[in-house]
Amino acid sequence: MKMLIVLLLAVVLAGCAGATPAPTAVAPAPTTTIVPPSPTPEPGTTPEPTATTVPNPTPTATSSPTATPEPSPTVVPTPDPVAGLTIPDLRRIEYGVGEISINEVWIDGPNYTTYRISYPAGDLRVTGLIHIPDGPGPFTAIIANRGTIARDIYQPGMDSRAFADYMVRRGYLIVAPDFRGYAGGDDGPNPFYTGFYQDVLHLIPQVQRLSMVRPGPIGMWGHSRGASATIAALTISDQIAAAVVYAPAPADLVEDYWRRYRNSGGNPGTGTWIFTPDENPDAYARVSPITYFDAVNAPVMLHHGTADSTVDAAASVAIAEALRAAGKDVTLHLYDGGPHTLRGEQEALYLQRSYDFFGQHMGPP
Repeated sequence: MKMLIVLLLAVVLAGCAGATPAPTAVAPAPTTTIVPPSPTPEPGTTPEPTATTVPNPTPTATSSPTATPEPSPTVVPTPDPVAGLTIPDLRRIEYGVGEISINEVWIDGPNYTTYRISYPAGDLRVTGLIHIPDGPGPFTAIIANRGTIARDIYQPGMDSRAFADYMVRRGYLIVAPDFRGYAGGDDGPNPFYTGFYQDVLHLIPQVQRLSMVRPGPIGMWGHSRGASATIAALTISDQIAAAVVYAPAPADLVEDYWRRYRNSGGNPGTGTWIFTPDENPDAYARVSPITYFDAVNAPVMLHHGTADSTVDAAASVAIAEALRAAGKDVTLHLYDGGPHTLRGEQEALYLQRSYDFFGQHMGPP
């Protein structure tokens, strides 16, 4: 049995040794791609060019051009119609350059002498009077500013003569300007009466430099338009020791314009009133002395008749109330039934009160 198994195994092994090995796989031959030949163009025919594909360029972001701004229109400022005329403008002027010239005798009084004078007021030469008491001096000086009088009838001393005579006889030295354009003096512009203001303001330091005048601030008196110049001077100069204001025109120039308009029959004068309040009320406020009463330093005494038909007594009442509201020293005397220029007992009372007032605030003459 064992022998049989060994024979079978030998047969199997011999069969395995003689078997033909399986052929190794060979890579298939490459497939041949047949490209048809390009057609040969016929003689004389130009072949069409082969279209070349051009890639679309990638757009580059380009910033928008900066817009050139339109030029702004040039703004031309509106000229100030009162430039150089307001109270602050007038404060910036240098006053009193030059000296008073004392000229010929005008009046040889019982205890005083009156002389003609002239003095520089800016580019102008203005005339006036000086009333000098007899005696060695020095004297306390008061500037006396007269009211409006027509040029063709004006004579030096008009409207200030009664006050000047009363005070000089009692020892005060009085200087009374004629104002620009009067009595042979140079004429000059006077819008809103600022020319008259400057005539007074130029006179103050020149009076103070006179050898016969006591040093220090001077007194000032004014009637009507001269009283208005006195009020204006109080808001500009600190060299006024005391002021008497007699029947002044309104210190609010809107009120003064309409007063002049009524009194003149609608023609107040374009040389003084260069435009109306309706055209520019703000400008009127800036040239009105009443706007600047906070600057007043001197005590003020007002006199006004209640029957004044030239300037209503309400003008003095308004000035007194505005000064009091500004905390200033002010006294108002109203004269019942009194006219623009007081007469008789009322005039005597006003003069005595004025004399006492100057003595109280300036000392004896």
